[in-house]
Amino acid sequence: MESHGEGLPDPGLGPVEWILANVRLRPSSAAEFWYDRMESQSGRRLPVIYEPFDGRNPGHFADRGQILDFASVAGGGRVLDFGPGDGWPALLMAPLADEVVGVDGSRRRVEVCADNARRLGLGDARFVHVPPGQPLPLEDGSFGGATASSSVEQTPDPRATLRELCRVLAPGGRLRMHYESLAYYRGRGERALALGDRGEGPTRLLVFDRRIDEERVHHYGLLVDFSGAEVEEVFSRDGSRPSYAGLTPRVLAELRAHLVDAATWTTLHPSCRTLLGWLVEAGFRSATPTYDGGWLARRLFERLPEAERPVEMSAVDRLLRPLVEVVAGMEAPSAARPGEWEPWVTAVK
Repeated sequence: MESHGEGLPDPGLGPVEWILANVRLRPSSAAEFWYDRMESQSGRRLPVIYEPFDGRNPGHFADRGQILDFASVAGGGRVLDFGPGDGWPALLMAPLADEVVGVDGSRRRVEVCADNARRLGLGDARFVHVPPGQPLPLEDGSFGGATASSSVEQTPDPRATLRELCRVLAPGGRLRMHYESLAYYRGRGERALALGDRGEGPTRLLVFDRRIDEERVHHYGLLVDFSGAEVEEVFSRDGSRPSYAGLTPRVLAELRAHLVDAATWTTLHPSCRTLLGWLVEAGFRSATPTYDGGWLARRLFERLPEAERPVEMSAVDRLLRPLVEVVAGMEAPSAARPGEWEPWVTAVK
């Protein structure tokens, strides 16, 4: 890779500043650099899709609350799931709806979702690839409901994406959104490092520069011809494991010597208040922040005596469904307390 400057270790530069000064970055997108090269977005840990459901597992219990939330708000007709990843929530909503259509900007994610649907024997779920930023190849008013889980903010223009989601909904159709507000990271991860699938081949490192007050994230992706174990060895020579704090100038210089590709892109991450305004601008007649089914399920699990916790998914559904339907309609504050995720949002066309 061509570099700027000599690329010598400079103790005065932070990791982001070092990358900007010493690496030539090409424009890219989350779909192209990150999600297209990811075998599993979830680490193959999703209940039902990858793991047998177990109501005694608090993560499974909370996950079921989220699925019932999406399904109760989006309805049981034809549902669009925007950005399903490994098939979540699309594949888990499919038995609760007439049809679920998943749309993703990553070809690899669409392939994984389709493979998972076939393996699970779900004929009422299909998946479509749409390049990031392109209009949805779907007719106006052709869906009764839509869901989006931390996906709209990954698109090049989230406001244009919201207009498209509004367009394909029928009058009265509802969009249920879970999103990544940056307020959660204040003081605990404004800048961070993630590693892609840690196989024997080249390894991807992704640096996040979260500008919380600007509601945007700058991403810097580095592909090196080291295995995951070799990348860990580079960090260990400074006595650390792969982390943003461990990206010393020496580590960065050594990684740059093995650079295969380097890319950058920026995503917008609206706060709840910003998102509510965007939804109205996009054509929705109302947008409301509410509590969510996962929030309820987590708290209920903690309060249930172990002997009273249902194990089978059908029993969990009987317990949670009526409660989730109530909670998903309860208006919540539009700003969470520090360190908490902001509320989910329901928008009605």
